[in-house]
Amino acid sequence: MWFAYIDESKDENGFFIYTALVTDGDRWPVAFSKVKAFRKSLREKHGIFIDHELHAWKFAAGKGRVADRPIRKPERAAIFREVLQFVAESKCFVVVSSCHMVEQYAFERLLNRINRTAQTKAQNFLLFFDQGAEIEITKRVRKMRVYNPIPSKFGARGGGAKSVPLDRCLEDPIFKDSKASYFIQLADFCAYALLRMERPIASRTALGYDNMYEELRSVSRRITNPNDPKGMGIIR
Repeated sequence: MWFAYIDESKDENGFFIYTALVTDGDRWPVAFSKVKAFRKSLREKHGIFIDHELHAWKFAAGKGRVADRPIRKPERAAIFREVLQFVAESKCFVVVSSCHMVEQYAFERLLNRINRTAQTKAQNFLLFFDQGAEIEITKRVRKMRVYNPIPSKFGARGGGAKSVPLDRCLEDPIFKDSKASYFIQLADFCAYALLRMERPIASRTALGYDNMYEELRSVSRRITNPNDPKGMGIIR
């Protein structure tokens, strides 16, 4: 069974990113041990508090007291990249992302792709989200598990839309306080990195945020969207 930890990032113009950090449930203890060890290493090298929530946009903006000493923006950028490199090198995760101007479209496309991949691998999966929108997200997922129209890739001539329920998604979504979930925090970093690649801003580009999502290439799957111009399977 897969565990998919999902978080979102967005800009002020209404561009939405959803990213899933997917891990094998059978290997969850190994993944957790590696993540915990990584957080300890951040404490040793940079003074970052082990139990402090790392919130991506605040971290990049230089906001909040995250360590036992001040950490300036250039050092934070280097740490941000280090986090993404850990995700890629830990051999515990696959990263799946979607982006769109319509939030619901980005959300549904991500879940549909996870479900489709799970079907081909004969896997089931559980969804984990940050707290804050429990009612709306649960309602959406329940609906998709029963009726989930997918437009034909051939357009109207191909038969319009076909309902493909999320048959591999077990139970309702599980909601965790991101402050207490290293995995959701990692998903948040991945989502923000994609936002800054797709919607760069000068202040972040100057620190390299526009290319940080590239660190995740080895744990991205082109098959999720072979037409992605970045070659990273980003669902658009």
